[in-house]
Amino acid sequence: MKKAACVWQQKGEWLQHVIKGEAGDTLQTLELKAVCWALQTWNKETLNVVSDSLYVVGVVQRIEDALLRQTQNQHLGELFLQLRNVLRQRHHVFCVMHIRSHQCNRGLGEGNARADAAVSGVVHAPPDNKFERARNSHETFHQNARALHRQFQIPLSDAQGIVRACPQCSHHGPGLGLGTNPKGLKALELWQMDVTHVPEFGRLKYVHVTVDTFSKFIWATAQPGEKGLHVERHLSACFAVMGVPVEIKTDNGPAYVGQRIARFTQKWGVKHTTGIPHSPTGQAIVERANRTLKEYLAKQKQTDDTDVVSRLLKVLFTLNYLCLAEGREEPAVVIHHHTVKEGRPQAIPGLYVYYKNMQTGEWQGPSQVLFNGRGYMCVSTKAGSVWVPSRFTHACPPAKIPSNSENNQEDNQDDNDLPGISSDNPEPSEPSQD
Repeated sequence: MKKAACVWQQKGEWLQHVIKGEAGDTLQTLELKAVCWALQTWNKETLNVVSDSLYVVGVVQRIEDALLRQTQNQHLGELFLQLRNVLRQRHHVFCVMHIRSHQCNRGLGEGNARADAAVSGVVHAPPDNKFERARNSHETFHQNARALHRQFQIPLSDAQGIVRACPQCSHHGPGLGLGTNPKGLKALELWQMDVTHVPEFGRLKYVHVTVDTFSKFIWATAQPGEKGLHVERHLSACFAVMGVPVEIKTDNGPAYVGQRIARFTQKWGVKHTTGIPHSPTGQAIVERANRTLKEYLAKQKQTDDTDVVSRLLKVLFTLNYLCLAEGREEPAVVIHHHTVKEGRPQAIPGLYVYYKNMQTGEWQGPSQVLFNGRGYMCVSTKAGSVWVPSRFTHACPPAKIPSNSENNQEDNQDDNDLPGISSDNPEPSEPSQD
């Protein structure tokens, strides 16, 4: 139903009068009714009338001495006559003026805004379209399908369709994850660090990347070089964002093996280890993080002149807060801070394996599995956790899984005291009888 409203201020308080329309009323006739009501109500005093209808203001300013002709709209003609009679009966001056609607909410605009609010009906918003929200979010951040599925509660097939239909993401594969070579069993236990080059960053093309090997939390800074000073600045930023780790693993680059970084890590109480010279295999997690970082920089590349630091921070937000790593149900930032608070995760219950000792070539166990990743396992021994390639492990039959008491006795033995196992047969050999 169409309505018109008059609002006025009396003793500092805003009052209003709503006029309901009838069949055949238009916005112009309703505005005329409102003006007629105001002129009749304040007939015995001066009056200022403010309207956002230029048509009504023009009619009021000209109708008093105008010659009215018969109109096809009978209702409109009756309103013209009523308005002219009201004006001729007035004994006090009045002023009518036009104001543009929706320009401001102060001064004269405040009253006009209140009148608009009085006649506006209840807006029924359309139902929340999660698919549209997911698509709009992907256009900005280009997160993966599993992240869209989790964040917007849409079917995984729909999320995969959004990613496939994206012109930027369709040129990039799903990636290989972030690797599963030996890593920490909780956040801040082991980091990997490397430097990758992004030529489009110009002077800041040396991007230093650090990844927590457990949570997959990534932090990167764009630096003008890759010397010890720049590594120190990068690590200081990582400590402020991620926390201080127990150990950092890098390659044998000149900046990493210098005295400056040695003093810096010693000052912070961080253990620094390096891998095999000129071999990236021990740095698989950070090497794949470099690739993922560059892929998202390409996906989120825009035509506007966004500075390189803002671009890099946007990618880091996407990777840490929105994307889900393979096999994870929470983003990296949640896993990182949760495990820092909760500590090292417990062993996987009921999962025991025999594993091959890479130094002696003998099969040992059964040992309980702490972590089971793609290509690697971490097993619990008396000497501590041991990372073993999955191809050098064999599942322990349920009948031979040790009980809790046997576990305690086994923990009191050295690994060398375990029953010998040949490399051809992972089953434990029977002890010899004297």
